[in-house]
Amino acid sequence: MKKDIDKVEVPEKLLIIVRGLPSSGKTTLTKILLAFGGESICSDDYMTMPDGSYQFSRQGFIESHKTCQQDCETLMQKNISPIIIHNNMGEAWEAEKYFELANNYAYSPMVLNLYDAGLNDSELASRSIHSMPQHLIQKVRQKWDIDIFPHRRKNTPNQNTNLHILKRFQH
Repeated sequence: MKKDIDKVEVPEKLLIIVRGLPSSGKTTLTKILLAFGGESICSDDYMTMPDGSYQFSRQGFIESHKTCQQDCETLMQKNISPIIIHNNMGEAWEAEKYFELANNYAYSPMVLNLYDAGLNDSELASRSIHSMPQHLIQKVRQKWDIDIFPHRRKNTPNQNTNLHILKRFQH
């Protein structure tokens, strides 16, 4: 069966958010998408030293996310498309600024959710190029928001709400 890609309407200005647990394939997918053009931004890039080593710190993490958002806005001001953000974004609040920027600059947001790529936490940890321990991957998984689109979240309770209530009763 022949598929006609020419019939697919691609927005003139597209923001693609690639999200998933650590080591789920976000960077790999982003590299594939970049073959069609555009620019990518990832918070991990700002914590990678010139010698290629990765240095995580809480303050560095916070700063790298702020820099990602600033760089995204700069690319939007230049009308670059697509812009691909590939960060974990496990919780909806982590993506809020990108949706706000998309709205302000008339970009169409698209979310590609890899979640865990069918892998368990041990498998994800073993693939991690940043030596992410399994217990931290589990933490991200436990806080995972299924839907991060702001317009849908206003009327939809966080799917983890019941989990938080259950944890209170366990103690």
